[in-house]
Amino acid sequence: MSMAATTSADLGFPTHPDAYGATWEPRSHHPGVLNLKSCELRHPAADRLVAEASRGLTVEAVRSYPVQQELVAALAEREGLDPASVLVTAGSDTAVSLLIDAFGVPAGRLVLPEPTYEAWRHYARLRGLPVMSCQHLVRSPWRIDTGALRTALRTAPPSLVAVTNPASPSGLTLSTEDVAALAVLADQHGHLLVVDECYGAFADINHVPLLARFPRLVVLRSYSKAFAVAGSRIAALYARPPVVDYLSRFRPDSTVSGCAVQLLLRLVTREAEFAAIWRDVRGIRQRFVTAVQHAHPTWRSLDPGANFATFDTGIPGLPARLADAVYRRGYRIRSLDALHGLEGCVRIALADASTMDRVADLLAQVADDDR
Repeated sequence: MSMAATTSADLGFPTHPDAYGATWEPRSHHPGVLNLKSCELRHPAADRLVAEASRGLTVEAVRSYPVQQELVAALAEREGLDPASVLVTAGSDTAVSLLIDAFGVPAGRLVLPEPTYEAWRHYARLRGLPVMSCQHLVRSPWRIDTGALRTALRTAPPSLVAVTNPASPSGLTLSTEDVAALAVLADQHGHLLVVDECYGAFADINHVPLLARFPRLVVLRSYSKAFAVAGSRIAALYARPPVVDYLSRFRPDSTVSGCAVQLLLRLVTREAEFAAIWRDVRGIRQRFVTAVQHAHPTWRSLDPGANFATFDTGIPGLPARLADAVYRRGYRIRSLDALHGLEGCVRIALADASTMDRVADLLAQVADDDR
């Protein structure tokens, strides 16, 4: 966040010195501009389902403190688990913060394949938690290489390890067999492995079945993304009951709103319809990628992606210029130039097919103008 530097002396009270190195940009309104930067699920069928669920919200859901047991039971049933293996949180950021507090701080380190979702490093910095970074992206062709991470798992003391699959913001994926191999190494060397599958629904990825094999595995799933309720901020952690019991003592339930609980409880009963939406999103992505690469044959798509498409333009600096030009024409997209390993890349979240056709045409125009 852009503001004048603050110190403990400015406040006249002891503070955590590492917090002053944690920066962020608060979300803000951009009137007349469509947000294709934050990877919210934008699909007309999803909008209809959310609107129907919203009409069922009661005064009780707003007025009273929420009770989560019915939702927890429904989420557990979907995965064939005991409800004691499910913990609901107020979005994935709350879950990341919880995991760092509960496991990262006691272990003394976070092992992190990067680049990845920024919240992991942000909350680690707030706690003064050392991060062991493992670069994992390889170009030509684009893929994830787990070699550095496997070395860290073999050599580091017991640590909190966080793997995002599909990877964010690249959109590249590991197979479930690859993730299982990492879980074997983590188990052998005393680590606790978290698999953040925030975008898993869009890539047809589910790591929850691995819990049967690995006692120190946690799966983080964002329902905010998959069920088009990003504004409600709701996610869940899946783990063995002793892990969930320990994590529940940090009281993440106290931050989840009753409206979010009731919305998700209604929406998970429509999962078959959402599964059709997720399949359609994959089709929209393929159509969009084809159109963009037809206009720009040298751009490479980082596949399979999720509800976004990431392109390597091959020209560091171009994504920032594209983002500025597209913003002036009514769309927000994300330049990844500042991320080590993704220089020259741009990420564009998906919307409905006709919108993405317009964005593809726009990208062709502004990129040609830039040349």
